[in-house]
Amino acid sequence: MNEAIVTPPSARATASGSPAWHSIRPLTRARKDSGEAYTREGSVVAQITRLGGMTNAERQRALTVIYDGKDPLRPKEETIVYFVREYDRRGDKNAAWRLLETLLSRIPGHVGRELAKWRLPESEQNECMEALVVEMYEAILSHEPRQEFWEVRFWVCLDRRIHAHAEKMQRVRDREVRPADDFGAEEDSAHGAEGIFATLADTHASPEVIALRKDLQARLSETEWQAVFLKYIEKIPEESGDADKVTIAKILGVTGRSVRNYLRRAEKKLLDA
Repeated sequence: MNEAIVTPPSARATASGSPAWHSIRPLTRARKDSGEAYTREGSVVAQITRLGGMTNAERQRALTVIYDGKDPLRPKEETIVYFVREYDRRGDKNAAWRLLETLLSRIPGHVGRELAKWRLPESEQNECMEALVVEMYEAILSHEPRQEFWEVRFWVCLDRRIHAHAEKMQRVRDREVRPADDFGAEEDSAHGAEGIFATLADTHASPEVIALRKDLQARLSETEWQAVFLKYIEKIPEESGDADKVTIAKILGVTGRSVRNYLRRAEKKLLDA
C-alpha cells in the first residue's frame, strides 16, 4: 500500500521557484544614530511566522478578514505591509492590492482625527486624504530600503505624511491671505487681539479667563494653540539667534516664520469671532 506524501506549504513554495514563506525577509535600512539595522517588533515577527506557515488561501483570508479591534489574531498594520511587499515581489499583484485595500480601510478614522486638529475645511481634508492614499500605496509598493520603515512603524510613517500635507495646506492658505487681512484692517483691531491674548497670561486666572482659554483652544488648530500658549502664557520667545535659547520655533520644530503665521491665524480667528 502506497503512502500519500504531503508536501508542506513552505516546501511547495520552494519547489515552485518562489522563496519559502517561512523565511522572513530581513530589513536592510539602518538607523542614522547607531548604524544598526531596524528591527520589527516581536509581535509582528510572530504574526509573519504564523501566517507564513499557512496555505496561500488561508494566509490571504487571515490577512483580509474583518477582525474585532481587540482580537489577538488581528494582523498588525506592519504585518500587512510586509505581506503586501512580499506578494508584490513574487508577482501576485492582485493579492498585494487586496491587502492594500485592507490597510486603506483601517486609516480613515485616524486620518480624520489628525486632520481635525488643523481645522482644515472638508474639501481640503478630502484632498489630503486622496494624496495620502496615493503616497502610501507608492511607498509601500516601493522596494527601496528607505521605505522599509513602513514595516517597522506604520502609524509613524502615516502621521509624518498627514502633518506634511496639512502644513502644506496651511502654507498655501497663508499665501492667499493679504497681510492686512492677517491682522485686521485697523490698528486697534490688532491691539484688541493682543489685549485678549495678554489676558490669557494672568497667573491668577479667574473663571472668566479659564473659560476664555478653553473657548480659544476649541477654535484654534493644535499648532495655533500651542504657539499662543507658549508665547502668551509660557512667555517663550518666537525665535532667537542664541542657539542654546529655548524658543517656540524649536519646541514646535518649525521656523520662526511659521510660528508668526500660527499667531497671525490665531489673531484672525479671534477677531473674526
